Order: sequence, then structure tokens, then C-alpha cells
Amino acid sequence: MSERLLSVGESSVKRALSEDAEEAEAYLISGRTIVVEVEKGEIKTAKTEVVEGIGVRSIVGHKVGFAYSVSLGRASESAVSSVKNAKSSKPDPDIKVLPSPSKPSHVPGLFDKKVAELDVSDVVEYLKVMVEAASSKRGVVSVSGAMSASHYTVAVVNSNGISVAEDRTSCSLYSFVAGRDGDKSSSGYEQNSGRFLREIDPEWVGSQAGELASMLLDAVRAETGQYALIIDPLTANAFLGFLVSSAANAENVIYGRSFLTGKLGETIARGEITLIDDGTLPEGEGSAGFDGEGVPTQRTPIISEGRLVNYIHNFYTAGKMGVETTGNASRSYNSPPSVGSHNIVLEADRLRLSRDDLLEVKRGVLLKLTMDRPNLANGEFSGMVYMGFLVENGEIKAGIKEASFGLHLLDFLKGIDAVGDDVRRVGTVVTPSIRVRSVRIAGPS
Repeated sequence: MSERLLSVGESSVKRALSEDAEEAEAYLISGRTIVVEVEKGEIKTAKTEVVEGIGVRSIVGHKVGFAYSVSLGRASESAVSSVKNAKSSKPDPDIKVLPSPSKPSHVPGLFDKKVAELDVSDVVEYLKVMVEAASSKRGVVSVSGAMSASHYTVAVVNSNGISVAEDRTSCSLYSFVAGRDGDKSSSGYEQNSGRFLREIDPEWVGSQAGELASMLLDAVRAETGQYALIIDPLTANAFLGFLVSSAANAENVIYGRSFLTGKLGETIARGEITLIDDGTLPEGEGSAGFDGEGVPTQRTPIISEGRLVNYIHNFYTAGKMGVETTGNASRSYNSPPSVGSHNIVLEADRLRLSRDDLLEVKRGVLLKLTMDRPNLANGEFSGMVYMGFLVENGEIKAGIKEASFGLHLLDFLKGIDAVGDDVRRVGTVVTPSIRVRSVRIAGPS
């Protein structure tokens, strides 16, 4: 498949150049995705989707045009259309050239043959195991969830000599469980995801989600006040993922949308905190040998020993800010490149404690899940404790309900006083549990 995509890409670039493009680029993808959904314990949908397409970007002067097709057989038409669109677009002085070729990063573990060989019936069996495990827990009355499995080839070709292709796989499974006991109700959630099928454990996912729902049936209302907040890796993406993918995103910085605009070089976290965007992490769900423009991925520190040292960039934002690209162009075939994160890794070894010591607080809240996200413009984070527990004198007590938390992300970064020894990959975020020394928790009024 790689050879076919590269051949189509090279032909498309040549066609764009023949139509007066000064530079041209083709992004191509071909693959298959299986998605099976469960609702109330029964299979709701099961489908296989073939994904194929090409997007062509052309530069004429300081003007850029883009066009795409869902059929590789119409690649030439997309090339012609991209040039026409460039000629009719508004000039942008920051649009200059496309990237030059560099050897892709060597990233082990991007493709799993077992994922590629799955069929719908295999995925259905995984979900049956998940449903059975969740249903065995006290009070569970409904189990929903889904599993997906994808294998695909990505290629990028441009007129400066970039010609790269890569095979990748990904798979994920989640369980959302409802519990009921009389007039009491609750929810539980858990998930697995990764590049390899061995990272999917349906029995564990179902059991964890069911157990969480069961425990939260006995939830109590929390008193309003200051608590230590212990953030489980399951929901750390709401904090760490947002900081890198949105707040440190150069597009948001350039247009003044991020509260981190103008803070490069400033101390924004404790000195023990380092936060990294790593596109080269072996087997990482966000890893790749190259980004959406064919630029090699890299390991980019965002926060280093408490200081904000980098934003994440694609080729355009890097040129606009006068720096080198960080290899963070993100896209599919049907859109021009934007900026996106890879794998977000928290390093804070000097703050590491055992699980028991991490919980050793007089009054705290263990946040298992929030569905909310911070405000990008000002960094304020007001969220619901969707699933959480009271912690008293080092012991996890009852679940809590109808509670919310509020803090600024800079206070979050400076208020971290410990992390656990339970490092876990959840999606593209790699982190242990995180303890923030004092956060306001609001109970029901």
C-alpha cells in the first residue's frame, strides 16, 4: 500500500506543478476501521469503514489552495483544484515554502498485525467479555461501550523532495456503566487504548467500570471547602492534555486565544515539573515517524523544570514565530495541516510518593473523572466531579456526588506537591496520579 500511495502522491504533486503551482504537497491515507457499539448490554451497531483519501495543498506566490477527494482515482482533479483555489485566495506573507526532506524518526511499535487481522466478530467477542465483567458487580443495571480497531497507511509527498509513508494501527475499548439501588443511582467508566491488541483488556475494563459504579451507589454530598485534590491518570487529560494540545498550541498563541500567550520563558510550574510532548515514544498512541507535513517527529519539552520553554508548532506557525517546527502538524486528508500534540508525558520524579503516601492527607478528594475542560482564554477550570471519592486521613472513604471544583491551571501547576508511582498511559497522556495541595471543592448549595 505504501508504494501505491507514494506513487499517487508524486503524480499529484507533478500535476499541481504543471498547473503553475510553485510548490505542492499531497497527504494520503488508506485503511480500514471496525467499530462496534454496545448499548444496555446488547450490540447496537457493528460496521467496517474503509477510509481512503488524498488532500493536495498548492502554493502560488504567497497564496495557498487546498482540495481533497475521498477517492485516490480522483487525485489529479484534486491537484488541479488546489491550484485554482490558491490563485483565487488571499495572499499571506507568512506563506513561503514547504518543508524540506529529513529522515523520519525511528519509532518502534506503530503497527500490530493482530489489530490489522481483526474482524467484526472478534471485536464483538471482546465486548461480550466486557459486558459480562461489568454486569457481575453489585447494582449494575446497564452496560454500554464501544470498541474500535484501525489499520491504515499514511503518506506525505511534496515538491521539495519529501516522500514518506508509514503503516499504523490503533485500537480502543471503553465501558460506561449505570448502577442503581432503590432510589440511588451511579455511573462508572474505564477504558483501554493503544497501538497493540495486547493493550486491550475487556475483562479489566468492564470490571473496573462496574466496580466504580457499585462503589458510587453509596456516594455522599461533600462539604464546601479546601481539599487536597488527587487526580487519577484516567482524567489527567483534562489538565495535562489541555495544557499541551490547546494552551501551548502555537496557533492559539499566535491568535491570542491562549492564556499562555506571551509567557514563553516564564516560570509557570513548580521547579520539579517537566512536561513533554513526545512524538517518538515507542508504541505511543500519539507517536509517528513523521507529522502531517512529513517532518520528523521529536521529543519537545513544553515545561522544563517549571519554565515554559516551547510551544508546539507546524511548519507555518514556526515560520510565523521565527523558530523551528516541532513536528506537530496534525491533519487528515480532508483538511490542511493544523497543530496537534503527540504523547504528553509528565516527569516529576522528585515529587514521587507511593500510593499510600500520596493519599496521606487529612481531607482530600480523589478525582476519578471529570467531563469538563478549562477555559482556553483565561486558564480557569471549573468542573464537575463526575466520579470521585472523599479521602480522610489517608483512607479512601465514600464516593461524592453533586460536587464541583475550581482552580486556575497555573495554580494547578504550582500547587502540585506530589505524584504517585502509578504511571499509566491513558490515550496519549502518560502520567502518574497527581496531588494538588489545596483546591476549593463546592458541595450542593
